[in-house]
Amino acid sequence: MAVPSEPLDSVFIGRERELGSIRSLLHRAAGGEAQALVVSGDAGVGKTALVARACATLPDAFTLVGTCLPLTSMSIPLLPIRSALRGFGRPEPAPPDSVDTGEERDYAVHFDAWLDELCELQHVTFVIDDLQWADRSTLDTLMYVLAGPVRRRLALVATIRREEVGAGHPLQRWLADVRRLPRVTELDLDPLGRPETGQQISALLGASAHQSLIEDVHRRTRGNPYFNRLIVAGLFPNARNVSETFPSDLRSAVLQSWYRLPAPTRELATVLAVGGAAMHADELARVVGTTEVDEVRDRLHAAVDAGTLDLQADGAFWFHHPMNVEVLEAVLAQDERRVWHVRFAELLEARFTSGSTDLETVVAIADHRYRAGDARAGYDWALVASEAIGVSGGAAERLRLLRRAVTLRPELTDVAVSLDDLLRRLRSAAAEVGAHADELDAVEQLLDRTDRATSPLVASELLVRRMHLRFSMGLSFIDQAEMREAVRLSQVAPSSSEYALALAELAHAELWHDSPDAHEHARRALEVARASGDTRALAYALGANAMGAAQAGDGARAAAFAREGIDCAMRVRDWWACTHAVLWEGNALDMRGAEGFAELLRRRREQMETHGAPHAYLAWVSASEAAGRMDVGSWRECEECLRLVLGSDPGPLADVSARLTAARLATWQGRQSEAENHLQRADELIVAGSQFLAFEFATVRAEVRLGAGDPAGAFRAALAGASTEGIAPTMCEWLMPLAARALADQVQAARDEGRAAAEVHDELDALVARFPHVIRDIGPSTELWEHQIVALDAMYVAERFRARSDPRQAEAWVTAVTECARGNLLWEEAYSTWRAAEALLGGLRDRSRGAAMLRDGLALAGRLCARPVEEELRELATRARIATAEPVAASSVEPAALHGFTAREREILDLVAVGRTYSEIARALTISEKTVSSHVSHLLAKTGTANRVELAGLVHRIARNR
Repeated sequence: MAVPSEPLDSVFIGRERELGSIRSLLHRAAGGEAQALVVSGDAGVGKTALVARACATLPDAFTLVGTCLPLTSMSIPLLPIRSALRGFGRPEPAPPDSVDTGEERDYAVHFDAWLDELCELQHVTFVIDDLQWADRSTLDTLMYVLAGPVRRRLALVATIRREEVGAGHPLQRWLADVRRLPRVTELDLDPLGRPETGQQISALLGASAHQSLIEDVHRRTRGNPYFNRLIVAGLFPNARNVSETFPSDLRSAVLQSWYRLPAPTRELATVLAVGGAAMHADELARVVGTTEVDEVRDRLHAAVDAGTLDLQADGAFWFHHPMNVEVLEAVLAQDERRVWHVRFAELLEARFTSGSTDLETVVAIADHRYRAGDARAGYDWALVASEAIGVSGGAAERLRLLRRAVTLRPELTDVAVSLDDLLRRLRSAAAEVGAHADELDAVEQLLDRTDRATSPLVASELLVRRMHLRFSMGLSFIDQAEMREAVRLSQVAPSSSEYALALAELAHAELWHDSPDAHEHARRALEVARASGDTRALAYALGANAMGAAQAGDGARAAAFAREGIDCAMRVRDWWACTHAVLWEGNALDMRGAEGFAELLRRRREQMETHGAPHAYLAWVSASEAAGRMDVGSWRECEECLRLVLGSDPGPLADVSARLTAARLATWQGRQSEAENHLQRADELIVAGSQFLAFEFATVRAEVRLGAGDPAGAFRAALAGASTEGIAPTMCEWLMPLAARALADQVQAARDEGRAAAEVHDELDALVARFPHVIRDIGPSTELWEHQIVALDAMYVAERFRARSDPRQAEAWVTAVTECARGNLLWEEAYSTWRAAEALLGGLRDRSRGAAMLRDGLALAGRLCARPVEEELRELATRARIATAEPVAASSVEPAALHGFTAREREILDLVAVGRTYSEIARALTISEKTVSSHVSHLLAKTGTANRVELAGLVHRIARNR
C-alpha cells in the first residue's frame, strides 16, 4: 500500500529538546515576563509546525498568527500583522491607510498599547511566520514591541528561512539590533540526523523502514523533514531505495529559490549543478565559454543572496542543499547534459595534463566522461581513478568505479584488462567495505566464467565464498551440498589451502545439520590448513573446530580454537572468519545470561573496529551484544547497541539479528506494534527465516504472538521451531514453556467464554508426550546454564499445571521464580512472579506469600520496564486489595511530632505506613511477628494513635507537610 497522510507525530521526531525550549519560553511569558523568540532554519525543516505545536500547549492564550508573503510586484504595509488580526473578534488598532502619510510610525505606538490591553486580559502569543519577507513597516513595529515593557504576558515568535537571508538582506540589520535587546532568544533548527530521519520515514510508511532506504533518503535530503516526506510519498513499506524520478511536488519544493532567480542566473546555476562540485567563478566562466568573469561572479552572488548557493570559505560556490544538484541536472535534456559534461571533462583534463591535479579531479574526469556517453573514455578513466584510489585509500569510491568498469567492459574491444581481472578487483574492493551484494555479484560472475574441470581449486574457493555471501544476504542457510561439491573439486590437491577451506566449511555446514561426519571433517581441515601454511584457511578451520568443540560440550577447548581463529582472521583481514570465530568464542564460554557474554563481544567489536573491519561485521557482533544485554535485563544498554546496528545499513544478518532482539524487547515492554514491525522486517530480510537456525525466529515469533493476544499463533510458531531438522534453532530451550503458555492461555480463554477445552488439553497431552522436558541445545555445560535449563523446565511444568487448574501450580510457579532468579532469567522471573502471585492469591490459598510475591514482581517489572507484567500485577493487587506502595522512609527525618524513636521502630513505621502486614514486616526485617507486634504497640503509645491505620495516616500527613 502507498504512504498515508503524514502522521502528526512524525513532524516532531527528534525535536524534543527544541520543543521543550519553546514551551519553556512561552510559559515564562505567560507568567508575566515578556519574551521574544527567533526560530531560524532552512525551508521545510519544520519551524512553523514546531512553533504551532508548542503554542498548542497554552490553550488559554490569545494566539495570533500572521504570515509574510514573497510579493514581488507590490508591497502591503504591515501585511503579517493585518493577517494575524483579521477575524480575531476583538477591537483592534486601525492600520494606516497609506504608506506615504507617515501613519505607520503612529501605528506602532497604537499597536503596542493595544497589545498591553490584551495582555491584561490574557497571556498573548504573537507569531510571525517567514519574517524574511516582511516589509519595513512590519519590522519597525515589531522592533517597537520588542523594546516595550518587561512585565507583560507577551511572547513574540518569528520564524525565518535562514538560506534566504544573505549578507545584504534588509533583515540582517534588524536581527543585529534585536540581538542587543534583553529577553530575545534565538533557536537554530537544524535538519534531522540519520536516526531521526529513519524514525520519521518509519512513521510515514507505517512500518520499520529498510536501512538502505533510510541511507538513500538521508543522503539526498540531508534530513530535511519536508523533503523526507515528499521523497517517500507513494513508496511501499518494504522499499529499499527512493524512486529514480522525483515527484513533481518535491521538484517544486527543492527549486523554490532557483525559480526566483533571473533567467541567466538560473542557467548558470544549472551548469554548476552538472559540474557536480564547488567551483570558482573563473573556472565556471571557462566552462560556459565567456571571458566576463566578473559578470559570472555577480550572478553567482545573486544566487547566494537568493539562498540557492552558498559561498564557501575558499571563494568557491556550491548549492545550499544537495538535492538542487539532482533536480537541476534533470531539468536539462540528455543531449544538453552531455555537452556540458564534455566541457567539464576537458577543463579538468587540461588541469590533469598540466600536472596540477589530485585524486578528486581524476574521479571527476571519470564521472564526466562516463556521463557524456563516451564509453571508452569513461572506462579508461574509471580504471585510472580506481588505481589511484587503491594507492591512497577510499575503498567505497573504488568499488563504485570498478562496478562501472565491469558494466562498460563488454561493450569494448581491444582492451588490455580482462573481465575476469576486473571482477577479481571488484570482489576485493567489495570485501574491503563489506558490500556483500556487490561481492556476491562478482563471485557469481566469476563462478559462471570458471571451467570447473580445468580450474577446480578456483571454483572450489568461489563456491565457499558464495555460500558465505548468500548466507550474509539472507538468501540461503549454510548449504551442505555446495560444500560437498567444493570438497570434491579441491580434492585434486589434498594438501592445498583450498581443500582445507572447503573441508572446514563442509564441517561448518554439517555441524548445523548434526551430521555424524562433521567433527572428523573439522579435524582434517585443521590438519591440512596447518600443513599448508595458509593463514586464511587456518582461520576457517579453527572456527569450525571451535563450533564443533562447543557443541561437544568442551567449552575451554572451543574457546582456545576461537581465540586462535580470531587472531588468524585479523591478520589476513578476513572479517567473515573473524566474526564467526568471535561468536563461537562467546558460545564456547556459554555466558549468555551473564554480563560477561556481552562484555566479551564489546571488546571484540572494538578490537575489530581498530583493525578496520567494515560496519556490516561490526554490526553483526553488536547485534549479538544487544541480545546479551537484554538477557541480563540491561535494556537501556541493549537499546544503545541496537542504535549502533541500525544507525546505518548493517547488512541483512545484523539487521535481522538486531530486529529479533528489538522485537523481543518491545514485546516484553508492551510496545506491540513496534515488536510486530521489527519481526515483519526480519521476515522480509531473510528468505525462509525459520530455516536459519542461527536466529531465534521461532522463539521471538511465539513471544510476539503471545504479546498480541494470539496464543494459537504462538503455539504454531513454537511447535514449528521445535520441528526443525538438524540441530535445534537458537533459543530452542524457550520453545516448550512458550508452547505450554500458549495452550494455557487458550484454556483460560475457553473457560472465560464458557467453552469446553478438551481439544486444547489433548494438544497439551500430545506436546508433553513428544517433549517431556524443554529442548536442550548442544553445547558446553556451565553452572549458570544448568540453572537456566532447570528454570525453563520449571516454567514448562508450571504452565502445564496452569492449563489444567492443578492445585500444585502455586508451588510450581514459586519454584519457577526461584530457579529463574538463579539462572539470571530476569524477564522470565518477572512473568513467573505474576503467575505465582496469581496462583497464591487465587482462592485465598496464601495471601501473605502472594502479596510478597506480587510486590517483588512489581519491583522487578518496574526495573525492566516490563509494562504488560507490571499492569497485570497492579490489576491483581487491586482485585486482591493489596497495598503496593513502597516504603519511602516517611519517618527518616525526625519531625517534632515523631521524636524519640529507635532505629528499629523507624524501620517498622515505614513499613506500616505502606500497609505491610505483621508477617510481611517480620519477613522483611528478619524478626518474629511477636516482636513486630510489640514494636507497633510502642509506636501507638508514643504517637497517641489508636491503631495501625491512624498511625499510617499520621506518618503520611507529616511526610506531606515537611
